[in-house]
Amino acid sequence: MRLIAWNCRGLGNGPAVRGLLDIQKREAPDILFFSETKHDAKWMERFRWYLHMPNLFVKDCVGLGGGLALFWRKGIDLTVNSMSKYHIDATIKEEDGLLWRFTGIYGEPRSEEKEKTWRLLRILRDRSNLPWLCCGDFNEILFNCEKAGGQPRSEKSMDNFRQALVDCDLHDIGYEGDIFTWRNHHHRADRYVKERLDRAVANSEWRNHFPLVRVINGDPRHSDHRPIIVELGGREKKEWGR
Repeated sequence: MRLIAWNCRGLGNGPAVRGLLDIQKREAPDILFFSETKHDAKWMERFRWYLHMPNLFVKDCVGLGGGLALFWRKGIDLTVNSMSKYHIDATIKEEDGLLWRFTGIYGEPRSEEKEKTWRLLRILRDRSNLPWLCCGDFNEILFNCEKAGGQPRSEKSMDNFRQALVDCDLHDIGYEGDIFTWRNHHHRADRYVKERLDRAVANSEWRNHFPLVRVINGDPRHSDHRPIIVELGGREKKEWGR
């Protein structure tokens, strides 16, 4: 199975649509999570057919910002559990009966409001003890080595993110490719900033079930964010009960 989480920075223009179609053609995902779609469910409907992924769940944008969408192809047994402006949480059932969770995340971008994201993660942790994969744009870094340019991030801000992951038994599962998943593309070199805002994290049980997982920081295409491509890899088939 291949899953992609991408802050697409809006889907309302030609380059965005071409980028979307290109990622579908080149990566052939089974599940696609988009943040910052900047559109509502009615507008997003068209992409079900463009992407050949008939299943869709949307959290409408608010005004001109935000908006989340989750697409999945035919044959994927997926049930959406909850959503907010920051997330879509779903349960996936494998062919052998194994149940696990996927949460697509769009972290609060405002520094003074970031605690809302970390509070949400703890709430989601308490709702289920299933194997859990969480992926998307967290709008925060873990260490200052994940940032180039601009002012260093405050230690308190990063520590709050690290503590939320510890509390939820969520571990960064690494990446291949460029460490920096976001760039501001400022024309002045002294204001050009790169950061690792997007990542995949998983709890211990999920990592035990999917030991061959690969995470690739993909081509950003039209967006200033790279898509996070998660290839689950093979695993030993067993019979799992609910």
